[in-house]
Amino acid sequence: MKFLVFSLSFFLCSMPVLAAARVTVDADFAKQVLSEVCTRQNIDEEAIRNDPAVTGMLKHFSQFRDYFTMEAYLSARQDAANCVVPEKDFFRFAGVLEDREKLSAIVYEMASGQGEHSTTITEMLAPYAPAGLSYEGRAVLVVGSPSCGGWSRGSTFFVDLPCISGDPEGLKYLIAHESYHGMQEMFMRESSSASPVLKLLGEVMREGTATAIADFSKIENPGSYTRLSQRVIEVNARRQASNFALLDMAVQYAQTQEEGYDAANGVGLSGAYDSPFYYVGVVMTRAIESASGRQVLLALLKESPQKFFNHYLALTARDDSLPKLGPVLSEWLSESETASPD
Repeated sequence: MKFLVFSLSFFLCSMPVLAAARVTVDADFAKQVLSEVCTRQNIDEEAIRNDPAVTGMLKHFSQFRDYFTMEAYLSARQDAANCVVPEKDFFRFAGVLEDREKLSAIVYEMASGQGEHSTTITEMLAPYAPAGLSYEGRAVLVVGSPSCGGWSRGSTFFVDLPCISGDPEGLKYLIAHESYHGMQEMFMRESSSASPVLKLLGEVMREGTATAIADFSKIENPGSYTRLSQRVIEVNARRQASNFALLDMAVQYAQTQEEGYDAANGVGLSGAYDSPFYYVGVVMTRAIESASGRQVLLALLKESPQKFFNHYLALTARDDSLPKLGPVLSEWLSESETASPD
């Protein structure tokens, strides 16, 4: 097995190494799927059911839509093996069938060890890595997934190859975004078992910081995936006020409805709607860093989401140019803990 290895050493000013990360790009899953396409052979259902890449993918996407099931995925894999586009192409195999030779070439090129992205990734992540952090991650190349982009699970994250192929700069930024999620799990508080509102705010904070750090708007010669990402940035900039209002409604819904968090997550954190809550988090992250400094931002990320949101709320009282948090969220924060930007 060959991996493309990114060795990252993070430095801040003239201080000693603050953190180190090693990210390997694993092409085995993509190779396996592509090796089946149009063979007209039966797939190995048992092996697929037990594949961590498959189970991780379905666990992630089933939170957004109930049709991302193992049975649906097995059916799609078998259709692809039969060289047939699934009738309901939930896992986007049409593009895999069309470009399978091109994708195979890209997979084998990456698996051979070509490419070096460490400089770009280091520049993005170094200032936001706590001292002494040691991170090891694995980027799994995926073909036949529900979404264009990436998603993470622990120290393993997944990159949709058909979407990112031909866009090397976009790949660097996507790896940086997902790598930062892996790092977040090592120093940020876990919120998956928290109350619905706290869990939602935690996701806004996590996605907002990762998106602000791996900023696709900085790429000057965008490929297809970067152009898509830059379009999403522009859309959310126009919707900024609406995004903050939507978060307020989502907080109310999460408080009052049994399935409120799931609905809020599906709308606000899903790529299907351009991930509006990511960009609420981006605005808050940049405002805190600009007004209070990077070290304050990093310190807040280690605390509860209430502190992050209360800090931003205090900043809005001093700066009328910042989008305001809505009344429902502001009231919820006032009943929890308070924080000062000083």
